[in-house]
Amino acid sequence: MTATPIRLAILILVSALAPPAAVAARSEWSPAGQSQLRLLLGSVEGGRVAGGVEIVLEPGWYTYWRNPGEAGIPPIFDFAGSENVASVQVRYPAPERYDDGSSVSLIYREEVVFPLVVIPIDAARPVTLNVEARYGICREVCIPTAAAATLTQPASPPADPLAEARLQRFSARVPKEPEPGRFDVERVAPEGSSLVIDVRMPGSSYSDLFVEPPSGWFIGQPTYVSRRDGVSRYRLDLAGRPVDEEPAGRRFRFTAVAGGEGIEEEVDIR
Repeated sequence: MTATPIRLAILILVSALAPPAAVAARSEWSPAGQSQLRLLLGSVEGGRVAGGVEIVLEPGWYTYWRNPGEAGIPPIFDFAGSENVASVQVRYPAPERYDDGSSVSLIYREEVVFPLVVIPIDAARPVTLNVEARYGICREVCIPTAAAATLTQPASPPADPLAEARLQRFSARVPKEPEPGRFDVERVAPEGSSLVIDVRMPGSSYSDLFVEPPSGWFIGQPTYVSRRDGVSRYRLDLAGRPVDEEPAGRRFRFTAVAGGEGIEEEVDIR
């Protein structure tokens, strides 16, 4: 036998010996426009099942965060049709800023896993998770697309190292609670037709700040101004807000990233 048939025989033998349920933590890929989607289900802890919606795009393509920015389509996930599922919480890894010269979008390039927290109705029974997803994809052109996937996992599933690794990698990118004095939004104040935002964040070669404004406000993203004594200052132009509304009394949600860390904080403007 040549080396190639030997390797093939080994792969066939390993596949035959693997437990049939070992890949139950990953659904089949569902093809969509310039992308494919699948479901992941991972560890069970405290009556909760860790899961994820994984989207892999063709090279050069990207998709959007829950707030797409000035252009784009936010992802929408519908879990209707799931079985033994009380609720599903979708978590969003921090995006990156993309400025095409005419607008700023908040995106994921080439791949992303949206971590899920799945609460079963009965933790002693298998869970069947069904998702119908609609999302936008872009390169030179932007188009809406859709995909669906279904995955059943037993109540006591075997480990799936690949699914766990994918979930852990992207869960680490989900912004956490602020840490006052180390990583938090310290001040947000109106200044003319803008908001000035001071964020205490760790020093890093990469940092940024994103905003989700009140409903009905179509504004851009904060721009970096300066950094001093561990505090980075950003300015948010409020052009585009409703003409009869002021920032005072409104709530803004900020997501700050510095290196591999991120926080999310809601701030009421006074």
